[in-house]
Amino acid sequence: MVGIDDRAIDDLIALVQLPTEREEQLPAFQAALRDRFPRLFSALEVEPVGATLLARWPGRGDDPGAGPALLMAHQDVVPAPPEGWTHPPYSGHRDATHVWGRGTLDDKGSLVGICVAIEALLAEGFRPARDVWLVFGHDEETMGTGAASAIAALDAAGVRPAWALDEGGAIIEPPIAGVQRDVAVVGVAEKGFANIRMRVAQLGGHASTPPRLAATSRLARAIRRLDRAPFPRSLPEPSLRMLELLGAEARGAQGAVLRRVRRSRPVVERILARGDETRAMLSTTAVVTQLSGSAAPNALAEEAVAVVNARIATGSSVDDTLSLLRRAIADPLVELEVLHGHGPSPESPASGPGWVDIEATVARLRPDVLTVPYVMLGGTDGRHAHRITDRVYRFTPFAMTREERLTLHARDERIRIDTWLDGCRWYADLIEKSC
Repeated sequence: MVGIDDRAIDDLIALVQLPTEREEQLPAFQAALRDRFPRLFSALEVEPVGATLLARWPGRGDDPGAGPALLMAHQDVVPAPPEGWTHPPYSGHRDATHVWGRGTLDDKGSLVGICVAIEALLAEGFRPARDVWLVFGHDEETMGTGAASAIAALDAAGVRPAWALDEGGAIIEPPIAGVQRDVAVVGVAEKGFANIRMRVAQLGGHASTPPRLAATSRLARAIRRLDRAPFPRSLPEPSLRMLELLGAEARGAQGAVLRRVRRSRPVVERILARGDETRAMLSTTAVVTQLSGSAAPNALAEEAVAVVNARIATGSSVDDTLSLLRRAIADPLVELEVLHGHGPSPESPASGPGWVDIEATVARLRPDVLTVPYVMLGGTDGRHAHRITDRVYRFTPFAMTREERLTLHARDERIRIDTWLDGCRWYADLIEKSC
């Protein structure tokens, strides 16, 4: 196995300490990447596409018919207000077990892990049999066009990867009662996305003489109706396959039900509806994430606005979601406008090239772990890669507890040191054995 030791943690810490919330912060981050990984930037052909980095590691060409591999990650992070963190978000604080800071999980952990792996392979004189491409996007968190532009450049050049791998699922504790081992969940598809603005406009005035239904009250009523909106439930094929594989491992009555999941969907759906993460597998979700009203405490709001973040189930669409919200709110004075949105991704097969490579790498490094497909609930830059390959997988090779997963886009984001180093070795093994 390629030698990757504890010193690699210094690379992660140094790059977490550099904020990348805004594009103007990226030059410093990219300069640090070049400084930390000189072999990578010497051996690979690195081409900026705007602030996104596109790189080619030329292969030996042993099999001219074999398509290249594509590894993806993103440089940017969501904003990290400093209040409430155990350690400041850009401190890169290291204790006995974790590195703390914004980006450790999403997505600098993966980006730096890929770079550490390639640097270690280059140090040992390794060269892949086929080309390996890297796309490090710069605006994934704002649904930007960086990765899409890099993929478009590959498309124009006729590059057709055998498979692509981006961030996504992780190694998690048993998600179903009765399963005795950890599970690697690999996204073979991802839900769609929409930000929808709900707006109520009304004449203003002094708060001492409010109307019977102020703009804020009408908006609040709409939000309550949204919360009760009956989105259709359906288990997509990847989720059914995931549950079948888990059922084969599970003991007891629940295992028996899951092994017959295709015949017992209503029972299984009721079980899944009990948890937040599992309930989101069943349907489109929509939740208000931003609110605004009057600019003064004693003035009526002339405009009350809420932004709804919707994650759109496979088989549905942005238009379907908008129509359902209109019916649920049932108030023509509440205006709905899609600010940004796209439908669910195509589904990649849970077999053949890419899938087999990921599954085999998990088995080599963690033979105790079961690998299963699933539909990713969040969005990734990986959806753009469907333009050039029909095999796009979403997996981050780190073990994450539920508590750690809850720090994604939240306070106290952190990653365990041992699992991050194991993830670096996972990327190195994937490249060495599969590329």
